[in-house]
This record gives sequence, structure tokens and C-alpha cells, in this order.
Amino acid sequence: MRKISNALLILTRVRHGALSFVVLVACAATGAHAQTSRASERVYSDSDAAPAASRTRTTATADNSRGAPGDTPTDILRAARTIYICPNQHINSDYLEYKLDKLPEFGQWQLSIVKNRDRADLVLEIKKTALNYIFSIVEPESSIVVAKGKVVAINGRVAAEDISHQIVKRMRDIRALPAN
Repeated sequence: MRKISNALLILTRVRHGALSFVVLVACAATGAHAQTSRASERVYSDSDAAPAASRTRTTATADNSRGAPGDTPTDILRAARTIYICPNQHINSDYLEYKLDKLPEFGQWQLSIVKNRDRADLVLEIKKTALNYIFSIVEPESSIVVAKGKVVAINGRVAAEDISHQIVKRMRDIRALPAN
């Protein structure tokens, strides 16, 4: 009988220890989330002031350098012919280029990937947080974000494939395929 009570006591302590561990992990995750959300609020509030100034500057330069058509993200995306992929540590840009070039729509739209940022109509930027790969396609002259999205992937190779499909999907909504 004594052996059974000792075994029950040990099981109770183990269960209590495991429960304490789960509670500790949950508290740590909540604290980390609170810190992250506070930090992200700070970032958003700091960045809210900057775009207003750049929008007025963009409008002023757009009126002088380009006509009124083509100022919307949709028009910019339709007119684009070249894309530059910003190198980053999370995704191999050569592999993403390969995945984009492999998709039939990319060739049918006569899009080309360039290695010189100055010659690009669009710039693809990718950032990573945890398993989230957040991409944005920016028109470099005006800094207008013409498309953005997020994919969840375990590594850069999977993310490159998912991002290439997301980009084509977003462009398919805007650009028509040429008639054969």
C-alpha cells in the first residue's frame, strides 16, 4: 500500500510540475506577445507620419514627371515590364527568379527580371518574421506599394514558390493574358 501511495505522490508532483511548465510557457508567450504588440504599435505610429509627407511629395513630382494616368497601383502594375528582386538573407533571390520565370503567365505578360535596381519598373521586397514571409512590390520612383501579401512557409524555398504564385495571382486580377 505504501508503494502505491508513493507512486500517486510522484504522479501528482509530475502532473503539478507539467502544469506549472505549461502555465509558465503560456505566461512567457503572452508577455512576448504583449511586448511585440507594443513594439509594433510603436512602429506603426512612427511610420504613420512619414507616408503623409511622402504622398504629398509623390503627388507633386508625379504631376511634373508623369501624366495623371498611371498614378494608381493598378495602372503601375499593368504598365510594368521589369522586376527587380531585392536580395535578402531569408530567400535566395535566384531561386525566386527561377520560380517566377517558370510560371507561364510571367512570360505571357512579357515581364523580365533585371539585376539592376535602377532599371526596374517594380521592386520586390521580402521581410520575414517567424514563419511569415511578407512581400511588397513597390514602384521605385514614387515608392507606391502596388501589391503586398504574406505567405507562411517553413523555409525560404517553400516561401519562394508560394510568393511566386501569390504574385502571379495578384497580377492575374489586374492584368489580362494576351490573346493568342
